[in-house]
Amino acid sequence: MALRTRLLASVGRRRGRALLAVVVVLAGAATAVGMGAVSSSSPGVAEGSRPAVPALAGGALGNVSAMDARKPVAQGDERRPRRGTEESYRRNASRQVPEKVGKGFLPLYREAERSFGVNWRLIASIHRQETGFSTAPGTYRGLNAFGCCAGPMQFNVTNGPVSTWDSYREAFRAGRRPERYPHRTDSHPSIYDDFDAIMAAGSLLSDSGAGRSLDAGAWRGAYSYYGRDLFGVKYASEVLARAVAWERDGFCLNCGLDESLVAEFDDAYGASVRRQLLAPERRRREREEREERREERERQEERDRRDRREGGGDGGPDERAPQRSPTRPPRPSTPPSAQEDDPPTRPEPPPPTTTQPSTPEPEPEPEPAAGECSSPNELLGC
Repeated sequence: MALRTRLLASVGRRRGRALLAVVVVLAGAATAVGMGAVSSSSPGVAEGSRPAVPALAGGALGNVSAMDARKPVAQGDERRPRRGTEESYRRNASRQVPEKVGKGFLPLYREAERSFGVNWRLIASIHRQETGFSTAPGTYRGLNAFGCCAGPMQFNVTNGPVSTWDSYREAFRAGRRPERYPHRTDSHPSIYDDFDAIMAAGSLLSDSGAGRSLDAGAWRGAYSYYGRDLFGVKYASEVLARAVAWERDGFCLNCGLDESLVAEFDDAYGASVRRQLLAPERRRREREEREERREERERQEERDRRDRREGGGDGGPDERAPQRSPTRPPRPSTPPSAQEDDPPTRPEPPPPTTTQPSTPEPEPEPEPAAGECSSPNELLGC
């Protein structure tokens, strides 16, 4: 009986260890699957390395959660995400775009103009500036290389709590969606859907002051679209110059920028904005220069005090030779004559005299020197 009990206990222990091993294996497999899912839904750093993210109905980034979308570009990088750099925009503006691809967006631009009263060329110029008419790598997946923006119109999804995309993603409801266009998602709104993104851009530009005319309002709209900073000034002038060239010469997908127009709009609209943006920096530099001059004066005064101490003998550090006032000359006992007080005057010439013959006066005899006797005195006894 005791032997049977021991055998059953041994079998039970072996079964328990086997069951525990199965549980451990299953838990490890589940962990691996979960980590794979997280890595596939989190945007990477380099363009072209991010997995495709399907659109999610009512959401901004499909399967990428709001928390994942607000993560920095790389771990440990806490810098504020930027919209882009001059080099990235230059690449987008110079990409060669097939005619069929570019012209497929025209119905979307015109619908945004009809819905929001914004010149369609301005919207198209921003599309070219941001993603080269959606030909830039990563346009339809993940975030851009700066970890802030996504989609064909590069809407910011990290400047929340209510991001720019969250504020304008419902703009597609104001227009009629075409049956066919280059990149249509299955659910809406989606930041990766061309119609949803272009309609949102038209609504944002309208709220920023842009209208049907390519004027100062259009410049302000483009300036607000990028962001109100120094690079935004150049961005707005380039966007407006491209749109005006299209209005003047016709819509040209791959034509370069007219630099004379860029300079013209920069002088007309950008210069004053740039001065306002630089004013705080200029005032800061002026304060620093004043502080440096004050410190230099204090250092010079300290050097002067040290030199005086070193040249003043063996006195203490704060001792200095007493400074005596110069003694005044004694006043004369008698008042100065009027001649001394009066300024010198030129002597008057003597009156003219008539020349008359005069008898020569006898010359006096010289007095005898001491110890000598004159002739008369010899008689008296000298």
